[in-house]
Amino acid sequence: MSTRWKAARIIAGPIFGIDDLGWGDIGLALFLTFFAVANVTHGHSGGHQLDAGWTGALAVLLMTLPVAFARKRPLVAAAVLAGGALFNWVVIGHYVRCGATLPAVFYMAFVVGSRCRGWGRCIGEGLVMASILVQCASDPQLYPISNALYFIPISLAFLGAGYLLHRRNVTVEALRVRTLELQVQRERNAALAVEADRGRIAGDLDGYLHDKVQQIAAAAAAGQESLASEPGQAADAFVTIQGTGRETLTHMREVVGSLQDEAPAGPQPVLAQLERLLAQSDEVDVRLHISGDPRMLPPGLELSGYRIIEHLLDTLEEDHAAEASVEVVFGTDALELKVVGPSVRESSARPALAAATERANLHGGTVRSGMRDGLRETLVLIPLAPGTV
Repeated sequence: MSTRWKAARIIAGPIFGIDDLGWGDIGLALFLTFFAVANVTHGHSGGHQLDAGWTGALAVLLMTLPVAFARKRPLVAAAVLAGGALFNWVVIGHYVRCGATLPAVFYMAFVVGSRCRGWGRCIGEGLVMASILVQCASDPQLYPISNALYFIPISLAFLGAGYLLHRRNVTVEALRVRTLELQVQRERNAALAVEADRGRIAGDLDGYLHDKVQQIAAAAAAGQESLASEPGQAADAFVTIQGTGRETLTHMREVVGSLQDEAPAGPQPVLAQLERLLAQSDEVDVRLHISGDPRMLPPGLELSGYRIIEHLLDTLEEDHAAEASVEVVFGTDALELKVVGPSVRESSARPALAAATERANLHGGTVRSGMRDGLRETLVLIPLAPGTV
């Protein structure tokens, strides 16, 4: 690229928008230019000579090439088109162009409608009308000037089409922004729900530990009183202390582990993702059944329902030849979760059931679990507030 071209591009680029032209803009401008030059320099129409010479061919470029930067600088392009038409009329005079540059004018009206705002749109269409009037006055094939009454409505139609495209783009952009805002808000609500759950679990853990410590203190006091007179009763008290302490530690490990696992690092899982959870399960072949009125529940309920099913899967035996079922019922006033399948040992199932119960209790729910026909059947009921969606 020559130094002169670089300098011209630096100076004229920001004004005319030629510093970032697209190939589509350039191609359209070249096509319209070729069409106009061909009509100006060749052919006949009745008694009129179409050949205006290369002077006319060069002058007509002012009425086509501005299309290249019309989308970047619509008002500047419209002004150049109108000025080019006036220049052709004053300098070149009357000769037949057969309206070869009218397509550029109509395209200019469309761009003004889609790119300009308010008064800018009015000014742009005024320049388009001026260009049409000048062409009708200077081109014998379009003369008299009253023929502009046919072309101006066409330009207004192109202007309206451009405006409709502009409104459509504005609506699409607004919907896109709104969708992103709703997505961010949903993730934020889910994070807040998780934090609220963690706070409630921590509060429940504090109450649980308080009760257990009181039980241990009571058992220790009873053991101390009966240590001398009734050694057997004292031994039972110490066994009770040992069992309560181990149970408390186990429960604390489960709750703390649950809190650590649920640190929100991204979008929280929901009930709609249960099918993927069951497909990744290493336990028995689990079938999922969903009934009722499936709908999106509040983020805290969605997360707790998912976690409850996750905990209850840990109560199932790892036997790929066996079958199990997970049933989710979306009721009007309650969410019902039911897991049926071959169970692990009671001692192994207890921590998972305790974690599921903690989750259900956060929402005022209940958990019932027992053996029936050799299978463990666990039913979780979580009440739903009226109008929960």
